Order: sequence, then C-alpha cells, then structure tokens
Amino acid sequence: MTCIRVENLSVAYGAIQALHGVTLEIREGEIVSLLGANGAGKSTTLRAISGMIPIRGGDVRYRDQSLRQVPAHRRVALGIAHVPEGRGIFPSLTVKENLALGAWTRKDGARLKASYDRVFGLFPRLAERLAQLGGTLSGGEQQMLAVARALMTDCRVMLLDEPSMGLSPLLVKEVFRALQDINARGTTMLLVEQNARMALKIAHRGYVLENGRMVLEGPAADLEGDPRVKEAYLGG
Repeated sequence: MTCIRVENLSVAYGAIQALHGVTLEIREGEIVSLLGANGAGKSTTLRAISGMIPIRGGDVRYRDQSLRQVPAHRRVALGIAHVPEGRGIFPSLTVKENLALGAWTRKDGARLKASYDRVFGLFPRLAERLAQLGGTLSGGEQQMLAVARALMTDCRVMLLDEPSMGLSPLLVKEVFRALQDINARGTTMLLVEQNARMALKIAHRGYVLENGRMVLEGPAADLEGDPRVKEAYLGG
C-alpha cells in the first residue's frame, strides 16, 4: 500500500525553481533513500512533504489524501514527523521538555508512557539526561533527541534529513541501528543522507535527484551497484 505519494511536485524559492515535476512513492513499512548532490532538492522535497514550504505545482498525498491544503501542524497530527537537518532541538529546554513538545498533539495519555519507554529503550543516554539542557548535549545525543522527539509524535512516517551529519563513525552506526529498529516496528521512512553507502544499506528502495529532477529510481541494491551511483555518490 502506498503511504506517501509525491506527484509532479514543483517548488520555487522566488524566481529560483528548486523542484521540477518530482514524482516519488513511499510504500507502507519501507525505508526509501533520497540521494543527490548538495542543492539537488532533497531537503526541499522533505520540507514540501511536511508542509514547511508551499508548493507551486503538483501534489503530496498521504494514504490517498491530498495534503495541499493541510498545514504543517495538522500533518504532524496525521502521523508525519520531520527530523530536520541540523536537528532543530530547543537548546534552552531540557531533554524532558523537548520530548514533551514532541507529544503536544497527542491525547492518548495511556499510550504516552509506552512511547517514553520505547524512546529510552532505543536511546538510554536520554533517560540519563532528562534534566539536562538540549544545547549542552553532544552532537550525537542531540541527534538521538531529534529522532526521539519525532517518535513522541506517535508518527507513522518519519522524514529524516542528514541524520549522520557531524557524527563520529561509531555514533553513525548507533543512530542507523536505531532507525532500523524503528522501521522494523512499523514506521515508514524517507531518508536524506550524505552517507549514501550507509543509506542504501538500510533502504529498501531509492531515488536520485539531480538539479531538482528525478533521474534514477529502483531497489536499493540495484542503485548501489549502478555505475553512475557508484561514481557520483559511493566513491567509485
């Protein structure tokens, strides 16, 4: 079943066209990786799906519902969470307060404790730092907090923008293991990631953007073996 479908999407920043008729599909339960060079339109695609920027043409559909007229906060309530590039945590709030903000749309008090338990099971370090200000966490801990805050929305779809940026190789592996665990429990993911090799290793399918246009798509294993992808994104 299709979870998210982006249809002929066009986005512009003033006179600059960022996306030119982009179409992609994310099926229920998949991890889909979106690859491309800096400025290709990857982050713009995520922002258009989450409602952070307006679209000029085309549509974004969630479970066959058009989101064109649905504001960003309502998309969160529908089950779409965005983990932005740079993490976007609140540095002057504690870990506990950041997590509580992730749950602001929820009314299911009985299930909320289960969400906290799940988050602390994935990221035990956050449980140890509940009273610590977000801005004083290490880069890896901030990334864990950003992912955990998205989980607190009880999301069905998670949009992730460069989750490995600035992290050590050891922490990258830890974060990606957590993403695989989250996906295995039923959360669908669209992943933008500079570490293309790691992204394709955990993805089911992938797309490649160039200058705001979709140029390749297919199973992740096929893209990993494609000479064009190898040369451009996997170091030959």
